[in-house]
Amino acid sequence: MFRHTKKLTAALTLGTLAVLSGCSGAGESESSADWRAATSAEDGGGMDALIEAAQAEGSLNVMGLFPDWANYGGLLKAFSDKYDIEVNNDTSTGASQDLINAVKNRQGQESSLDYLDTGESFAVDASEQGLLAKYRPATADDLPENMQSEDGTWFNHLGGTMAIGCDTEAVKTCPTTFGELLDSEYKGKIAIRGNPTTGEAGFMTVMAASLANDGTLDDIQPGIDYFAQLSDKGNLVPTEAEAGTIETGETPIVINWDYLLLQWADDLADSGVDMSIEIPSDGTVASYYAASVNDDAPHPAVARLWQEFVFSDEGQNLLLEGYVLPGRLDSMVEDGTVDEKALSKLLDDAVDNEAPQPTQEQRDSQAEVLADNWAKAVG
Repeated sequence: MFRHTKKLTAALTLGTLAVLSGCSGAGESESSADWRAATSAEDGGGMDALIEAAQAEGSLNVMGLFPDWANYGGLLKAFSDKYDIEVNNDTSTGASQDLINAVKNRQGQESSLDYLDTGESFAVDASEQGLLAKYRPATADDLPENMQSEDGTWFNHLGGTMAIGCDTEAVKTCPTTFGELLDSEYKGKIAIRGNPTTGEAGFMTVMAASLANDGTLDDIQPGIDYFAQLSDKGNLVPTEAEAGTIETGETPIVINWDYLLLQWADDLADSGVDMSIEIPSDGTVASYYAASVNDDAPHPAVARLWQEFVFSDEGQNLLLEGYVLPGRLDSMVEDGTVDEKALSKLLDDAVDNEAPQPTQEQRDSQAEVLADNWAKAVG
């Protein structure tokens, strides 16, 4: 479904790493300066004015929006085609902390990011550091209160549930629980996506394992202990899971977001890989990622237009095509604007089952526990 985006990626990333001269404030047009101060489209003069200013700026700088992640390839192409705006997408990393670091390190540079897609806890930290702009998309009222910041700096645009993906040809009996993953038959077969101390996916993987092992959202230690045991048994491999590592047989079992696993299954089908994807019955968690605008965005109007597009019906349905739960899903179902075909492809357990979501306080406290203990336990 999304394989056409691979060519787009190469085009989008050609100029990404080039460092451009100047800074976002130097020589900034009056229109861009006005939009830098705008907290909504209405505040800046309306959508027509926003589109005009964005097209004058001409470029959107983003990082980590992998084309096969939540259909970001399709979303970026639709935005670029609709508004005739060039997209510079740095796909060298997708870790939330790397995005925050890029914003800090590129202050005042034209190569800095306009938009950030991070785990919620990272958005909260960035907001507290004054890195995010206050900008409220027109459709933000459709989001529940717990899916948007009180200060208007970030909004939950997509989410998912932790699941277990398995190559049915490489594994005789695919596991459906965290408990089963400890079996000796899975030695050297299990991987996760990234370092849990620097990325949302890894952190929530450990949180899910904690709930499956008598832990709570206030106690991630059982999850750390679980992965230490998984590592000691030789079941956990140090390879960072990707679709390619499943295809090569390096990581036939992966714990990851359901929407990424579903996309990988779609992409790998042509290679003869048949994947089984299950929400673990002994425990899991759900989480939403946060969309935000860099307060120092080199293209302030484009950044705000992109935020409007992400939360529009069109943008949310394009994300839904990437197997995620859009932030505005409930409202769109009620209004009859949701893409029913795309919705039908999601896992029933993910749509119908209300998996627990940690609060910000729980995220903060348990992230500290994880940072202090993960390397010692797992290496």
